[in-house]
Amino acid sequence: SRPNLGQSQAGSEPNIPKPDSRLVTRPFTDHVLPNDPVPFLPSDGTDEAARGKVWQADLKAHGVTNFGEMSAGKRWGASLPGLEVFFDGEPMVMARWPNKGFVTIPAVFGTRPQNIRGTRGFMDGIIGYEGDRPSRWLEEKDVMLHGYWFWDWADQRLKIQTIDTEQKRITVESEPQHHFGFRKGMYYYAYNLLPELDRPGEWYLDREAGMLYFWPPGPLAGRQVLISVLPTLVSMKDVSHVVLNGMVFEGSRGTALRLGNVTRVRVECAVIRNTGDWGISLSGKDSTVVGCDLYNLASGGISMSGGDRKTLTPAGLTVDNCHLHRFGRWNPICKPGVRVGGVGNRVTHCLFNDAPHMAVMWGGNDHFFEFNEFHSVVRVANDAGIMYAGYNPAMRGHMIRHNYFHHVYGHHFKGCNGVYLDDMFCSATIYGNVFQEVPRAAFIGGGHDNIVENNIFVDCKPAVHVDARMLGWASRSVDTMRKRLEAVPYKQEPWRSRYPQLLTYLEGNYAEPRGNVVSRNICWGGTWNGIRAKARPGVELVDNLVGEDPKFVDAANGDFRLQSDSPAFALGFKPIPFDKIGLYEDPLRVTWPVKTEVRYPDRKPGVKKTVKAKPVFPVRYRTGRVTVDGDLGAEEWNGLSADQAMRIAQGLEGETVAPPSTAWLVHDGEALYVSVDNAVDPAKPLRMGDRWGRDDCVELAFKNPAGGPAAPILILRGFPSGQFVSSDEAGAKQDAVSKAAKGVHYSAKVVGKDRWTVEWRIPFVSLGIDPSKTPKIPFSLTVRKSAEPAWVLWTGTHHATWNVDKAGFLDLK
Repeated sequence: SRPNLGQSQAGSEPNIPKPDSRLVTRPFTDHVLPNDPVPFLPSDGTDEAARGKVWQADLKAHGVTNFGEMSAGKRWGASLPGLEVFFDGEPMVMARWPNKGFVTIPAVFGTRPQNIRGTRGFMDGIIGYEGDRPSRWLEEKDVMLHGYWFWDWADQRLKIQTIDTEQKRITVESEPQHHFGFRKGMYYYAYNLLPELDRPGEWYLDREAGMLYFWPPGPLAGRQVLISVLPTLVSMKDVSHVVLNGMVFEGSRGTALRLGNVTRVRVECAVIRNTGDWGISLSGKDSTVVGCDLYNLASGGISMSGGDRKTLTPAGLTVDNCHLHRFGRWNPICKPGVRVGGVGNRVTHCLFNDAPHMAVMWGGNDHFFEFNEFHSVVRVANDAGIMYAGYNPAMRGHMIRHNYFHHVYGHHFKGCNGVYLDDMFCSATIYGNVFQEVPRAAFIGGGHDNIVENNIFVDCKPAVHVDARMLGWASRSVDTMRKRLEAVPYKQEPWRSRYPQLLTYLEGNYAEPRGNVVSRNICWGGTWNGIRAKARPGVELVDNLVGEDPKFVDAANGDFRLQSDSPAFALGFKPIPFDKIGLYEDPLRVTWPVKTEVRYPDRKPGVKKTVKAKPVFPVRYRTGRVTVDGDLGAEEWNGLSADQAMRIAQGLEGETVAPPSTAWLVHDGEALYVSVDNAVDPAKPLRMGDRWGRDDCVELAFKNPAGGPAAPILILRGFPSGQFVSSDEAGAKQDAVSKAAKGVHYSAKVVGKDRWTVEWRIPFVSLGIDPSKTPKIPFSLTVRKSAEPAWVLWTGTHHATWNVDKAGFLDLK
């Protein structure tokens, strides 16, 4: 039987003093409601579907008066749900619309435009809507919206201020406001709405009256209805030698267990579920969470930190043999199954699945992640990883070994990352892991001294990614990396002995990635490497088995052990101990066996599966001469007629942007001729430099169709100064980049303050294209306009401007 902690004083929680040794073995739950609610008959404004099926309970009569606030998150990803309702151990849903998924934002409005590297919106918090559903909410109080307002990795809960049913616009309260703004095509749902209580499992709380309305998903007889009241169930600080064994912790309004600065404390064979924040917060040393199940958590699973970074003293905190799933149900972004900080902590033999964002997030030094299994995570974002760390070159010494990562696809199947070493993260070893159907499985974002060795990649696209971002778009972070390194005593012991590479980190151009090793890996299916050209000098790429049958025992059934005659062994590949990966049977394992299924992401809301045809631009054959001097003559360019022009007027997402540009294209069988007329803001001078993204520029991108999907994307960029470059940004090898510029003629002319023009002659042979055999060429054209600033494209790529695979085609006539 479970004790009814609802009889304790509101806001209080069990506090365990500082014993020398203690074993605690009893369940902790929050307030259990008696099974004596009364029927609720719908009144005006409620959904007819609720008639005779919704029950009500007077919470004040049961001594519950603190319901928590229905307020906006102070920043993106930060909010607490307050009082919640649980039925037979499962969280119920606050009445919402739509019942599942999200509604897409058809338009945004305002007077404060937002432009983040060409992605546009407004800061005002005014969104349009279609249909008339919000008209049902006009009399409701504290109507909330949970939305992904600008990026899919930044959500926030905001409160509606007004609903304009004539203009069909919703305005959210001005404070707090979403940091990045609001844009068309993003998505949200509305909740805390009595009129939307229209299906089993939904509830609504009238906070003024203290009346709870609930449509149970099954008969109430013999079932438990629990509401969350206590902020924390167990709180310890400065204690040692305590064991919490065989217990169920559920129904907290905040983090269930707060274990602060503890020593040799163990939480074992326990269930932690249905929390309003994290499952466990753990700090101190030599303490363990083992054999537990953590699920239905509003935020993350376990947040643990301990150890001394100055002295590199390890904490010895461990999470072992735990199953973490369905976390991040209220705060989905950056609330992982396990968050690790400090020095010398371990996550081993755990299973992570069924979660919206990352499974593990870490920072600090010398952490160890081994024998874990991950699947069906990173379901709501694309710029995210199964495991994530970033933005500090001094957080070193991590081992990621013998884990199984599989069936992770990102939001709407649009990709994500596996082990994501973001923004110059350094010195992580990714060894002996198996990655199956994971995009960008091993991701090195410009860092140093990372090792990717002895891994198996199956159907990953690509298996390995390495870039040189501090040489490009992240160049402003160069000084930040220096400051973060200098914030630690890296020239002193024990740092200088533990990380000798740091002694020379700042020598030379440390913006260049250096010391990365990719060796003795197996890549079967998918694609091999996405190593960018500027990053290649800093990568030792040796002894990898790519595209050759590795001879798995039974790949069709997920058995990736190698047969004895596998060619990988000749390269020095070491067997991976598959039998040790994942959960293991043990007296301290709270449930056994544990079976899970892969969950695939939902398709994009409101978008049909049919694919929109890519635009095709006809390029006419011309016999007359074109003089490449930047001066657009009508006799050269088919009279400069509008009906033969390519209009350049879309943003990255396909939205209309201004001012537009206009292009004309012709060919003579040997070369492609391109002219572009660029309107610009006369009040702001052209930027005449040669840096893409900062200065005004015209970009042309091509792919040789005869080379197939793996053919390199070739990029030519021309500036108002008259200079042009052939760029390797899309990953083309240097010989192809140099060849693309060979024989190219380019000229630019500044016609006036409001206009500049360019002309190109590009030999087909330089692009490796035979127009007689492949007249249809994947192509993208982009104009960078610094005054707005804006990226202005022929057709929005929803990706990098040069991504011709998401742009259109030239059709040579």
